[in-house]
Amino acid sequence: MNQADTLIDVEKAEAGYREGYSNGHYNNHQKYSPAVPGLEWSQNQAWCETFQSWAFQQANEKSLAPVTASCATAVNWYKNKGRFSFYPAIGALAFFGPAGGGHVGLVYKYDTDNAYTIEGNTNDNGSFEGNGVYMKTRPRRDGFLYGYGLPAFTEGVVTADPGLKDKPGFTYQATASSGVAGSPPTTPVETALPWVSSNQLIWAATHSVDQQRAVEPGDSNPADDVALVQDALEKVMGVAVGDPHGVFDAETQKLYDAFRKDKLGYSTADATGSPGPRSLIELGKRSKLFNVRAGSSPALTLPMVNVNQVQWAATHNAQEEEAQPDGASSSKVDVALVQDGLKKVMHTTVADTAGIFEQATQSLYDEFRHTVLNLTGDDAIGSPGGESLSELGQRSGLFQVDFGSPASGPDGAVVSAGAINPKDVTFNRHVSGGTLDEWITEACAAAGVPANHHWIRGIKTAAGRESSGNPNVCNVWDLNAITPHGFTAVHDFGDGVYVAGAKPRKINGAPTPFQCSRGVLQCIPQTFASRHAPGTSVNIYDPVASIAAAIGYVRKKYGVSADGSNLAAKVRQFDPNRPGGGY
Repeated sequence: MNQADTLIDVEKAEAGYREGYSNGHYNNHQKYSPAVPGLEWSQNQAWCETFQSWAFQQANEKSLAPVTASCATAVNWYKNKGRFSFYPAIGALAFFGPAGGGHVGLVYKYDTDNAYTIEGNTNDNGSFEGNGVYMKTRPRRDGFLYGYGLPAFTEGVVTADPGLKDKPGFTYQATASSGVAGSPPTTPVETALPWVSSNQLIWAATHSVDQQRAVEPGDSNPADDVALVQDALEKVMGVAVGDPHGVFDAETQKLYDAFRKDKLGYSTADATGSPGPRSLIELGKRSKLFNVRAGSSPALTLPMVNVNQVQWAATHNAQEEEAQPDGASSSKVDVALVQDGLKKVMHTTVADTAGIFEQATQSLYDEFRHTVLNLTGDDAIGSPGGESLSELGQRSGLFQVDFGSPASGPDGAVVSAGAINPKDVTFNRHVSGGTLDEWITEACAAAGVPANHHWIRGIKTAAGRESSGNPNVCNVWDLNAITPHGFTAVHDFGDGVYVAGAKPRKINGAPTPFQCSRGVLQCIPQTFASRHAPGTSVNIYDPVASIAAAIGYVRKKYGVSADGSNLAAKVRQFDPNRPGGGY
């Protein structure tokens, strides 16, 4: 039996154990604290994490987990080792509550909707403070389940994290169960349904049979979509549509009108005319034959979702999102549409508050990119991008995507040319490629200085010293790594450096101190915002925007000339002939 199954076997054997009972109530007196050297003091206290420490010890796997009675300590232990994920894994520790500090359980199985756990100090209701060891079913995407610590099992880790798919020591499985006898069978993944374009149906319903037949075979031909709708009408209405199959004729129109009137209760104008998205969605749902998207021209009149608004929400916390006033300029409007789109396409609810982009929404969006769009690696994680948002809007039929308008922060400050509000900075991973030389050339143009040898040599020197040229570096160990008064921690998608000189590892959206130095030239968000170059990204990890802001900063603070001729003399960190230093 491998290490994960051994551990699971140990814990399953404890299911049904109950703590002590006195004076009419349970009292947290249990057998686990005295059996773990160093945790004897934890007797009569909350013991969910103590139970996990005991189990790892009993399975002779003590080195794979911290010996602690604190969930928060265990979360940090796994994070510091780069073994923390927001996706479940077999044998992983599932942490619950704010920042994972409230409760813990061991995962023995997971499917697309739930993580199945063994937990100490809980009860039938699954509360933080209970009376014994229970086997629980926990929704993966509610706000209660924070994330997972991944022990370094010798056999490797089976995980649902698409970001670990190609990494040594990890095996990706969308659903999985331990090999221990008695584990319930894994819930099968729902078979994907074909897509029907509402626009194609509208076109077919408003054109003659001859015009429909004249369309050449291919993606723009509505025949397949019409045939699916006809099959659905036959199934739901119990009446077969006559030939021609795949052509939206008068008979099909008549039966579709009957469906809207008799099954949906529509009346007057709502029950007649060409198919609309709302009734098509209902027909697909009732027949279980298709999903609905907007599809090809003619375009439907759908609400717009702003990419910048959604990205801003994805990298800021619930308090900042809630602080925005309601209205068309608020990210809450756009996020609510995205959540509705995820709910429809992924066939599940979103546990976060409507309009608030937190961890449950992020996890479901990552799963959409991985399982529906077949994206992998960095493309399948992080805050939403324009292409995936467009796909979600099209597949759900609920919105279109606006790439141009600015985002606005909680105080109403709009991202505009030049300086921006620090709270409008976003923290999205840079995945667009490019070279340091290309970034410098573009940044110089954005900052209004020539891309001459003074600037190029100086910036390349500083970038090597500050980040080794990595545009995604986030320093979480030095004095800057704090959250000042008036700010809050942000969801960060960079590469965290937790100890000086240590290898960076992905943060994957975890809450991170606001003021960390970030990017290729290690700006803090306040500096990046105050020296933001007109026309560049508000993402601090965008190397062009980061370098341009740094140029503005050294020019203002140190009096560096526009041609950069005194850059090396004024700022030691940019001088290849002197030892480096802060700037």
